[in-house]
Parts: sequence; structure tokens; C-alpha cells
Amino acid sequence: MSKTGLSSGYTFDQLFPLIRSTLDAGISVLLLGAPGIGKSTLAVDLARVMKKTLIDIRLAQKDPAELGGVYFPNRETQTLELFPPAWVKRACAEPCLVFLDEFNAAVTKLHQAAAYQIVLEKRIGEFQFHPGTVVLAAGNREDDNAIVTPLSSALCNRFAHFEMRPDAATWLKWAAANGIHENIMAFVQTYGEEVLFASSDAHSFPTPRSWAMASRVMAQVDDEDLNRAVAACVGLPMADRFCKYLELYRKVNAAKIIAGKEKIDFTKKSEPSFIYAAIFAVAGYLATADVPDKNLDNIVTFISSPGVGPEYQILFLRQLRNRNVKLFDRLKALPEFRELAGKIVNLRASLYLS
Repeated sequence: MSKTGLSSGYTFDQLFPLIRSTLDAGISVLLLGAPGIGKSTLAVDLARVMKKTLIDIRLAQKDPAELGGVYFPNRETQTLELFPPAWVKRACAEPCLVFLDEFNAAVTKLHQAAAYQIVLEKRIGEFQFHPGTVVLAAGNREDDNAIVTPLSSALCNRFAHFEMRPDAATWLKWAAANGIHENIMAFVQTYGEEVLFASSDAHSFPTPRSWAMASRVMAQVDDEDLNRAVAACVGLPMADRFCKYLELYRKVNAAKIIAGKEKIDFTKKSEPSFIYAAIFAVAGYLATADVPDKNLDNIVTFISSPGVGPEYQILFLRQLRNRNVKLFDRLKALPEFRELAGKIVNLRASLYLS
């Protein structure tokens, strides 16, 4: 398997129904994948969709007593009684998704003993979990430059095993819905998995998680500090490549395009990198722009520019719908837009226009 993590495993979207069905069947799941590719996000989304309370436990950061509780002597009964952690009481009282993250990261035999009870018997001591409580564990792979402790074969055999791989298309959908900077989305859309995830021995390297960090940083720093700030999140080589891409991206004046003062002939600038840059630059501008009615037709003119094929048009409109639904609805009222929509194969189905 390559260090890029692209040669095996399933994408986020493929894993979601698989893991949900497995958990619904009462089987615990061990999800493996490189750091930062979305395992925790998957757990959060599963808990929400399955309508279960999420209990997020970073296994390697917990003392074994925080997992299995502590025994105290009861002098009246002359027995030892278990004082369970608070999370155990919750898992017993209501349907929960117990997420054991960092499952194979430097855990001791005591950790594994507690985990065995959680996974196999859905209990801690005499405290039996609610029948609706399920267990999802997650960890890194041995070739991910992460500390990994081998798990016992008995414990491994109690799980259904899945592996996650990064996927640009899936991440871009998530990014559009979660306010990731349009420059980053354009960059990932242009170059795909090779820039979304690239494992490295360096402290910082690109992953879906570190790109999300870079997005938040970009909203706070000045242009002169941009390269250094992004490098702190995704590493210097990828930050350099990203900033060079931005030079192309910044050649697009979205404000002038929407005001009708500038047009682009993409047949003369047909490089996909430039078309993607223009698509995301204009969509990003429209996410917050106050567009008067008189300029709405300029949006249609832009997406009808020479050299912009249906795949780019659909991409642009999806971005606009995700980032400014009110403007998107205003745009749908234009006859020019309805005419354009009718010419694009499957546009109505793709954008839920019907």
C-alpha cells in the first residue's frame, strides 16, 4: 500500500451506509485510515443520522480507570463495588454511539482489556449498555507514520474492519457545506487527491483536516503572511504550490464580471486550472455579495461564456446553491437561466431544480 492512502479502502460516502448498516446489525466497527482524513467527522455524522448521543473517547489519552472505572470496598457488604465513569452511565441510560478514537495508538493491555469488554459485551463491569448503544473504534494504519500498538487477535476478531481513503469529490461536497475557503476548494478541485492528502515525515502535511485548519487561518492573516501560515498547516512544499496557484486565481476579477464590466473567453484560456480558478473565484465572491437584480443576468452570461462546458456550469451552480441559496433562488427565476438549464443534460436532476 502506498503512503498516499489512495490504493485501497473506501471513500467517506461509501463508508457511511456500510458502517451504519453494520452498527445497526449490532456489530462493532474498527475504522482504519490515515490521520486527518475524516474518521472523527464520520462518527459525528453517524451519531446525528442514527439519532444517538455521541460519546467521544480518545483512548490513548485516557487512564484505564477512566474507561473501566474504579473499584472501592463496601464495608457493609464486604465486597468491592465499581464506580463507573460518567460516560458509562450515559451509555447505559440512552442509545449512544461510543466512539473509541486513537484505538491502536500506544494503548496498554489494561486499555485493551477494557476495550474488549466494551466491544464484545457492550458493558463495563455489571453496567450493561443500553440495547441501542453501538461501538465504533478508529485508528491509524501501521504505515501512516503514527504510533500504532498491535491489537490482540481476539480483540481484532470482534470487529468488522473498514478502511477509509481520501477522496477529493467527497471532501469538496463537505467543504462547500462547511464554509471552506473557495481558494482551497478551487485548488483541490483542480489537482484532486494528490494535493488533498500527501503523507509525510514532516510535522505538517496536507490532509482534509489540515486544509480545514488552513482555511480558518486564511481568514485571519494578511497576504504577506499567507504562505507561512498555510505552511504551518499543510507543510511548506504544498503551501508553495498553493500560493503559486493563487497567482492564477487572483487574475479573475469577480466583481467586474458580475458588474458586467469584464468578460472571459475561455476558448483562449482553456487550461482547466484557470477555468476552475474562475469558477470558484466568482462563486466565492457571490457567496457574500449583494447582487442587484440588474446584474443577475451577468451571472448567466458568465456561466455561458465560450469554453465553459456543462461540467463547469454544474460545478459553479452547485457551489452557488450551497453558499448562497437566496441568490440561487433569485437566479432560477430568470428566463435566461431557465433556458440555459434546459440545454444542460441532467441539470435539473443534478441541482434539484424541479
